[in-house]
Amino acid sequence: MIALIAICYASLYLLLFNKLGVLKKTPGNVSAFAGVGVVLIAVVVFMWYTFAPMSSDARMFRYIIPIVPNVKGEVVAVPVEGNSAVRRGETLFQIDPEPFEIRVRQLRAQIAQHEADLRLAEINLARAGDLLRVQAAAQVDLDIWTANKDKALAAIDSAQAQLDQANWQLEQTTVKAPHEGYVLNLQLRPGAVVSSIPAASPMAFVSNERNPVLASFSQSAVRKVAVGDEVEVAFTSVPGQIFSGKVERIVAFGGDSQLSASSRLPSLTGAPVDDRWMVVVALDDEAFARQLPQGSGGRLAVYTRFGKPLHMISKVTLRMSAWLAYLTVP
Repeated sequence: MIALIAICYASLYLLLFNKLGVLKKTPGNVSAFAGVGVVLIAVVVFMWYTFAPMSSDARMFRYIIPIVPNVKGEVVAVPVEGNSAVRRGETLFQIDPEPFEIRVRQLRAQIAQHEADLRLAEINLARAGDLLRVQAAAQVDLDIWTANKDKALAAIDSAQAQLDQANWQLEQTTVKAPHEGYVLNLQLRPGAVVSSIPAASPMAFVSNERNPVLASFSQSAVRKVAVGDEVEVAFTSVPGQIFSGKVERIVAFGGDSQLSASSRLPSLTGAPVDDRWMVVVALDDEAFARQLPQGSGGRLAVYTRFGKPLHMISKVTLRMSAWLAYLTVP
């Protein structure tokens, strides 16, 4: 675009000096015209970059969720397909439930046994109370059966808690999608053994929960950008089209300036700080954003509330980029 502005100014030179003859080709006039042109182009470019900044590294970001089961076991079914749409709550894979079902049955049997012990303790407690009133039994017999009743109640509570946990573990053998999205690079197959260790996640899930477009800008370029400013994006994978949106958030932080807990003192080099700041954009066409592949790159322009006549330069530049995307080659 700078070259186009320079060409337009050069055309003005030919018009004034050659075609119309308004100005004579003297060293003074040519030098003055060139100097004014340099200053004029510099001012236009400065205001353009300030009021309608552009970024060439816009890209579609999504959350990647490592799918880690809450229980360990052998996978018996993987009903999903890689890179295919998955609804929230749909089964991603099934762990063999039989060991957990056996555990549930064992605990139910334990509870039934403890309930039988409780009934026996209550019967003997009542009998010991009747005998104690006619002095046909000792106080120690009543105390023993009271303790047995309390023991049976405690055993039932403990077994019930274990049963609740076993039922929860049984439910966790069916691993479901946390959001709408798709599974990336699906390699999991029946017969594999999975565990609840996060580092051994068997599946990566790409969530469509949010579909932000992120673009980085120099710190000077975002000083006039504000939340709610209008945005246009041209994606390389969708040539010839422009998509609108709005600035959702400005991440004014840089990783190179981060301090971590350490015994080492910060080392400063004196070099200029060149951390780029991130601008988060929400596209107006949410349906398009949901189907756009993760990592789709393109060019993005932000139109601030200032210098609106200069917005046209970014609009033209962006549309030129959109059409040139047809010519993209490896």
